[in-house]
Amino acid sequence: MTVDDESEAIAPVADPGRPPRNPRQVRARRRRRRRQLGTLLFLAVAAAVFAAAYFAVAGDDGSDDGASASTSLPAATTAPPPFAASYKVTTGVNVRGAPATSAAVVATLEQGHDVTVSCAAEGESVTGGTATSTRWLKVAGPWPAGFVSAVYVDTGEDLSSGKIPACPAA
Repeated sequence: MTVDDESEAIAPVADPGRPPRNPRQVRARRRRRRRQLGTLLFLAVAAAVFAAAYFAVAGDDGSDDGASASTSLPAATTAPPPFAASYKVTTGVNVRGAPATSAAVVATLEQGHDVTVSCAAEGESVTGGTATSTRWLKVAGPWPAGFVSAVYVDTGEDLSSGKIPACPAA
């Protein structure tokens, strides 16, 4: 019997405990290795970016280890947060660009809709039901900010007690 030198060179030596791998298994293993290396590379780059960002924000404080410098910070002054409260609309109403019925309508609200009120302004007199008022509430929502007559919003005692602040003069 003759031995063919080409067949011995091409045929891999198989591990007796493991079945031979087909080309699909070899490709899958290569993909897995590439994915693992890609993940490690991504983590290394992400760590470098976060480290660079940290050092850029932290920066150098300019002090030496042996020197003790004291710096005085200016006193912090804080303004009170702006007023914002949610109230329900008592009837269908138009949101207007100014506190007047002649102003352009920017939105229409249905009864029971919640509005966020930021302040109250004096405007055109409006009569609704049994009440009459010259007070208009500046309201915000998913529409452009505008004004609604206080007659159509249930503010309870908040408007009469002064809890809702006056709008700044424009």
